[in-house]
Amino acid sequence: MGFAKDQLQVLHRLWEHMLSHPFLLGTRDGTLPRETFLRWMQQDYLFVEAAIPFFGVLLSKAPPHHRRPLSQAVEALHKELALFEERAEAVGASLEGVVPTFTCHAYIQFLMATAYQRSYPEAYTVLYAAEKAYHDSWKVVRQGLDPSSPWMPFVENWAGEAFGGYVAYLETELDLLAEAAGPKERARMSELFRLTTLYEIAFWDMALSGAGWPGATDDIWQVRSSEG
Repeated sequence: MGFAKDQLQVLHRLWEHMLSHPFLLGTRDGTLPRETFLRWMQQDYLFVEAAIPFFGVLLSKAPPHHRRPLSQAVEALHKELALFEERAEAVGASLEGVVPTFTCHAYIQFLMATAYQRSYPEAYTVLYAAEKAYHDSWKVVRQGLDPSSPWMPFVENWAGEAFGGYVAYLETELDLLAEAAGPKERARMSELFRLTTLYEIAFWDMALSGAGWPGATDDIWQVRSSEG
């Protein structure tokens, strides 16, 4: 068994908890309030924007045979941003002036800190875990989502065969990186895999609950934002 599948086995209870999240099931069943999905859409748009510099740092550390795939992934992220913008326009929502919630901000900082401060195999672990989480999560939604749903383009993007092939490629490469790593580095990779899964769950929680910044009401946040 490769490193990736081994981690999924170790974390199977946590992974199943993620895949049974009420946000995903509500989206699948058509019972999730529109404003809740829009909240996720606005926050994930910010996260995808932040993922582009994450890939930039990865590229600076990547072995030569990973550079083209990572560059192609950056282009895919630009297409994802265009998808968010198209869907927002289609449903009459705005992506302008949105500020990151506490959870979104924390996840972005985790992403960038890992890219800058950790080894390439460790950062690659975060990349794989996040992309695998999205592929598996949106496959859950695809199982019952009404084909006429305005959210279907998101599902097709992340649950489809093309994205699945990309995740499979990442898994193969992650396994090779783990094979070459020493025991201490593999242990750090395992911990980053777990943390990434926890952040994915926290992101669904944030979208469902509408939680912003602890201790800050909307009016306080707006004042502090304008003063900054």
